[in-house]
Amino acid sequence: MRFIPFIALLAYAAFAADVSFDGTLEADYGNYLEKDFVVKNAANHDLRLKMNVEMDENVRVILGAASKSPYSLMRHRDEATPISSDDRWSPFVFDGISLEWTVSRGLTFIFGDLFYSFGSFNYYYWRNSDYYATILTTQGMRGLGARLGNDGYVYIGASDDNNKSGRVVASYAFPIPGLNQVNNKFTIAPMLDFIKGGGRDHRYTFGIDANYSRSYTDLNYALRFVYGVHPSHGNYVNTFAVEPSLNYKSFSIAGMYYAAVLADSTESEKSITIDDTYAADEMLVYVEPSFAFNKYFSLGAGFEWHDPGKEKDDWFFIPITGYVYPTAGMSLAFWLGYAITEGHNNPGFGISSSVKF
Repeated sequence: MRFIPFIALLAYAAFAADVSFDGTLEADYGNYLEKDFVVKNAANHDLRLKMNVEMDENVRVILGAASKSPYSLMRHRDEATPISSDDRWSPFVFDGISLEWTVSRGLTFIFGDLFYSFGSFNYYYWRNSDYYATILTTQGMRGLGARLGNDGYVYIGASDDNNKSGRVVASYAFPIPGLNQVNNKFTIAPMLDFIKGGGRDHRYTFGIDANYSRSYTDLNYALRFVYGVHPSHGNYVNTFAVEPSLNYKSFSIAGMYYAAVLADSTESEKSITIDDTYAADEMLVYVEPSFAFNKYFSLGAGFEWHDPGKEKDDWFFIPITGYVYPTAGMSLAFWLGYAITEGHNNPGFGISSSVKF
């Protein structure tokens, strides 16, 4: 009986004037050589599908389905899903339904399942904000919201975390006067997420995402700064990331510095650890220069330093990555890397893919 509404919607869609489908597919494979020449194979995927039913030019219904491994787009040997794991092939599950009404060009009302994140990494294999973010990973709620063009949103509703909790979240990217022009962009987006009634350890999260970019004929550069704070165990968890990037003709370089300031609690016996953040490392440094030979292929040489905190050893990763772009909306990354950890070193290779359709 619970599938009747879903079947009814599909039946209506078959006769609707305008029905479209879109989605994303992220899949990868990794091979890692562990201690004593033991080989570890891993494979992840993340498939999202959306059916868009256009009732008219302003009103639409969006239905989502997804099949996800525990992690996706990973070359992190400790986080990748073993190829023999039962979790690798997750079944398709319901991934939200919403009704959208576009009142004007800059205002859309939404009712249904609302999803958002804040401070997601641009670092290429951490882009999936379901698992990692500077401030908030993907959050879900059922309620009413308003999307303010492409610059912001206000959502209010019942949180997925607890059946007795409610949540309010708001964010908007403000352009800075005088610095927001055709070839010169500077925006600051504050975000406030508040939850009442339980469901997670902290009641509120506050964040800021500032982006500056400058474009010339052959030279382009950008700088992003993200900062977030939330209370935990009688103290505050502060996290931030700095992401610079530059490209000149066919050469480009991108980097990232992420850190979590984990102060010892003064009012609780429990210390603040990376488990109180939304990332796997207490500190992360990443830099990758690359060269584009043409519009289909580029080659990058990366360097990474991961510091997972006091309980684990830090480690380095040095990968060579070839990026292939067969067509619009599709990319492949072939990487060969070397992980350096105290006591042992491990080579590895793999393929990552991303498709938007």
